[in-house]
This record gives sequence, C-alpha cells and structure tokens, in this order.
Amino acid sequence: MTIQHKLITNADLHEPKGVSAAANKTVYVANGSGSGAWTAPNAVANVYIAFNSSSPGYTQANTTSDVILDPTWVSGVISDFTVQTSPNARLRYDGTDTKNVNITLAMACNQASGSNKNVEFALFKNGTEITGSRSIRTTTTSDWGNITVVGSTTMATNDYIEIKSKTSASATIQYASLSLRVLGAV
Repeated sequence: MTIQHKLITNADLHEPKGVSAAANKTVYVANGSGSGAWTAPNAVANVYIAFNSSSPGYTQANTTSDVILDPTWVSGVISDFTVQTSPNARLRYDGTDTKNVNITLAMACNQASGSNKNVEFALFKNGTEITGSRSIRTTTTSDWGNITVVGSTTMATNDYIEIKSKTSASATIQYASLSLRVLGAV
C-alpha cells in the first residue's frame, strides 16, 4: 500500500530525518544526490568604527601601492566570524559550510591636507583582490565624502576578508566612519 506523505494526518507526521542530532538554529540543505546535511543558514559579521568627524576615528598614510586598512573594529552582530587584529584588521570565517557572501564597505573620508588625490578601495579575500570590488573617489582637504564598496565571493573555513586602499600620490586619509558588513548564506 502506498501512502502519499501529503495525506498523513497531523498526529502521524514526523520530524525530518536527523533532527534529533541537529544543532540549534540549523536547517536541512539537500545536496542534490538524495541526501543533505544540517547547516547554519546564514553567517554575518558587522563591524565599524564609531562616527567622529571632528576627531577622526582612523587615519592612514597612503601611497600609490595598496595598503591594508587596519582600524580597531567595534563588533556589532557577529555569527560564524572572528574579528582579528593580528597581523592586521580582518574578518575570518569560522563556519564549517562554504557560504556565498555579499560584502559591503561604507565609509566617510577626507584628506588631511594637500592637493586633491584619487583614493582607491578594494576588498581582498585571503590576500587576493575580489574581482569587481575596486572603487575610486577624489579626496580633498577637509571635505568629507562617502563611498561604498561592494563585492561577492564564496568563503570556506578560515578564509578572511581585508580592505586595502591606495592613492594617486602620497596622502593621509582620515575616516569619520567605516562600516564593514559580510553576509553569507548557503
């Protein structure tokens, strides 16, 4: 006798296979081969520096080569990521499942002094630039401007995200705000 699952009454319904061993707040993800695994559906990291335009929260000397931004991050929401400070500021993914991630970097910055300079920003995963993430803006002395940098990639356990910048000529860039968000999903 064949019984269609949709016809089973509520009293006879059962939990999905493996639910008794599944970790809290995980979902079952099929692998396309008749099986699957319980996994955390999302991973998120949201870090920032506190806003301050009168005494910038982070200042960095830049040259014509990429330099890693190394602010002291304040942690917002963090799940399956670790904020690292050594060897520099980075976000390391600690989850066990590979995630597709969207990364958003938003900032307000200016130039401490001197003539206008172009400043470029890019996102890096494991030391390699994330294709399509490089953006540019012209900075002027004491004139705050905003820029948003976005990128997408996949992340596996221990992969990390860093930010780098460079200028068209040597300059000191001041940041009134920096906010970095990484959101990953299965």
